[in-house]
Amino acid sequence: MRAAGSYASYMAYGLRIRSEVALPELAKAEGVADVTVRFGSVNHPPPETSENGLLWATEDEACLSFPELAGSFLIREGREIVADPIPGADKRWVRSVVLGPGMGALLYQRGWLTLHASATSVGGRVVAFMADRGRGKSTMAAAMCARGHRLVADDVTAVKNGGSRPVVSPGYPLLKLWPSAAAAVGENPDTLLQIEPNKPKVNRRGLRANLEFSSKLLPLGCIYVLDQGDALEIEPLRSQEALVELIRNTYGRRLFQAVRRSSHLHQCADVVSSVPMRRLKRPKSLAALSDVVRLVEEDLAQISSEIH
Repeated sequence: MRAAGSYASYMAYGLRIRSEVALPELAKAEGVADVTVRFGSVNHPPPETSENGLLWATEDEACLSFPELAGSFLIREGREIVADPIPGADKRWVRSVVLGPGMGALLYQRGWLTLHASATSVGGRVVAFMADRGRGKSTMAAAMCARGHRLVADDVTAVKNGGSRPVVSPGYPLLKLWPSAAAAVGENPDTLLQIEPNKPKVNRRGLRANLEFSSKLLPLGCIYVLDQGDALEIEPLRSQEALVELIRNTYGRRLFQAVRRSSHLHQCADVVSSVPMRRLKRPKSLAALSDVVRLVEEDLAQISSEIH
């Protein structure tokens, strides 16, 4: 872990981040910081409830706790993340919290709709794959990238109303993949970044985007809700179904929605009214990935022809 008091500057989600926690996954950046990440003491009362490490949230603050792996984290006003690692915490777990749930909470505080989704750019528009943890979001994004499409975000996709159409702020150029998924898209897991400790042969690896990564806002073109099925199938979602899926797949949904229920509902409704949403059913087998990607590309071409 970086020595206390030593900072470096990075870029993620269009934000300049001045961080005391080393974040090698991010690109370096210069300029006035939008966000500060620092070490400090985080004191919190015993939680009444917890969702994926999220203990509590107010309008301006959120507290995360991962007592067995990383420690406690306080996110304030969309501008600061305070990290309080447990003794001997592996730096990879600490930065995993900062870049995952920490950034998810911070972006939510800054007014973004933060979705549990991975996203790529196809023809200049963002295609997001939304699902619960372990349902193949990153794998789908990696398969799309292997076909020549550009990575936009992994795991946390930040969406905001851009006027005529919702826009997405690109995250950072790294995908987190299980070894089997990495092999399925033609990568050697042993040569990828070890982003999680303990069991290097089975834990997720980091795959850097092999195409130029842009930090420019991009229009949101389509959202696919990933599901399992015996055969490949894409079906449009009715408005009510789409709204339920967006709410269900919001990062830290229960505690955050209790804080900003009305504004969150309006954000989701804006997306539903202006962005096509589909349910993508596919077999669990990774051998079908190339067929899934082709089906998605065909569906996107159909959507584009209907728009124009």
